[in-house]
Amino acid sequence: MENYLETIYLVEKEHGHAHIKDIAQAIKISMPSVNQALKKLKKAKLLDSKRYGPVHLTEKGRSVAEKIFQRHKIISDFLCLVLGADRRTAEEDACRIEHILSLSTFEKLQSFMATKT
Repeated sequence: MENYLETIYLVEKEHGHAHIKDIAQAIKISMPSVNQALKKLKKAKLLDSKRYGPVHLTEKGRSVAEKIFQRHKIISDFLCLVLGADRRTAEEDACRIEHILSLSTFEKLQSFMATKT
């Protein structure tokens, strides 16, 4: 669900709104799969949507998505700037790492990166 929130956040940021098609293309999965995930996010009050209309994050959803995005950015920057990974690889790896990294390890990484930038 975090990938969906982050994707909606980024698409909204770029275009002002997100449609199921935009989300499916960004994540590279089918529109029915996106639709199922969005139902769960809507039930959790993380987004609003109307049938065949755009999807918008709620205030709560935006807050969660911004935290996920910041986590992704810090991990990606670490991989790139400290370890020397190329940006594309760093972005792909950050997508995987951000969901499994413990909070305590992330907080240490965040503190470390604050001293580097």
